[in-house]
Amino acid sequence: LTLAQRCAPPMDQPNQQPFVIPVVLGLVSADGTDLALQLGDETAAAGTSRTLVLTEASQTFTFINVASAPVPSLLRGFSAPVVLEYDYSNAELLALLAHDSDPFSRWEAGQRLALRCALAAIQSEVDARTTSILDEAYISAMRSVLRHPALDAAFKELVMTLPSESYIGEQLEVVNPQRIHAVREAMRLQLATALHEDWQWAFETHRKNGAYRPDATSAGRRALAGLALHQLCLAASKSADPIWPAAAYQQFKDAGNMTDRFAALSALVHANHALAPVALNDFHALFQDEALVLDKWFALQAGACDHGGNVLPIVRQLMQHPDFTLRNPNRARSLIFSFCSANPGAFHREDAAGYVFWSERVLELDGINPQVAARLARALDRWAKLAEPYRSAAHEALKRVAAKTDLSTDVREVVTRALANQSKTEG
Repeated sequence: LTLAQRCAPPMDQPNQQPFVIPVVLGLVSADGTDLALQLGDETAAAGTSRTLVLTEASQTFTFINVASAPVPSLLRGFSAPVVLEYDYSNAELLALLAHDSDPFSRWEAGQRLALRCALAAIQSEVDARTTSILDEAYISAMRSVLRHPALDAAFKELVMTLPSESYIGEQLEVVNPQRIHAVREAMRLQLATALHEDWQWAFETHRKNGAYRPDATSAGRRALAGLALHQLCLAASKSADPIWPAAAYQQFKDAGNMTDRFAALSALVHANHALAPVALNDFHALFQDEALVLDKWFALQAGACDHGGNVLPIVRQLMQHPDFTLRNPNRARSLIFSFCSANPGAFHREDAAGYVFWSERVLELDGINPQVAARLARALDRWAKLAEPYRSAAHEALKRVAAKTDLSTDVREVVTRALANQSKTEG
């Protein structure tokens, strides 16, 4: 196994020295067992997981007494904050997802597989609405994870969650936010429908936890039940089946803790079901005197899945709500930031309305709280990577903010740096 490292040197240190990088690894056999690890200069094997320390630009480690070609399980436990590049085949990733004894490596394998499917679909000309993006091998692997009797519920919830739109965009040289959004939503819907019976099993098995307990096991069960309900409502949005949205609303009304209640509310909102406005009104009535809970209420609506451009009008309407004020930083973050910084599918609109809204809010906040405005301004830090027409529209929005003569130092620094990124990207 040859490990090599590279890192762009800082400007004031042209000769970058190698880092000391601990790489925890194991070797997984074809039948899924961890192999005993013995380096060439050792007289006996020493466990099935080892820490190799990379101190040079490149080092080679040779393992002996390995009967057949294994799948390397690298960077177990995320042993170092590095980007790992290894040309795994899909079959190898599926093997790690099914058998790896290290939870991080298992999760990473699932994320890599999902990311490959997403990138392939984004870069092709297929219609995400009518084409199956996830292959049967991936679907079967996800079913195995969900049904696995020995895996922790919290771990299952993490593995079953697809990479975010923002993370997918970071892997692309040119970013089309609407294409990414369409592909990821198609992947979510495919998982929801293909695993419908499995999600139903997961919900029924994990939703009853007795009296509320804050321990890790109970929290994991609540998280998995919440994801399952979310997926079941998503599938119902396609089939028009009223059963699961009704079950979500019933859980919303009967829940004995905020996690279960909010999970049910979120499931209805993201599925854009007719019961969502009813549940939102009920939630507000219950918690209108709890400021932090109301922040979650605003954030949920601003971060909801965009259906035909419906999120921005909702955000503008919520700005007129009696409980909203830009002068409260937490409230501004809950609504404005959730839309501009955490909901790319709704923010990056072809009509540029999202960028217009962003520029209005940055300028408005700059007169109230320049630090909060500067953080919001960073929503367009990576505008130069956007595809057209988003790139030109975002550029215009940045110039509109930069043109304000009395702009605060905080915001001017952010937008000036963002505008300077154009020449760097083109170069």
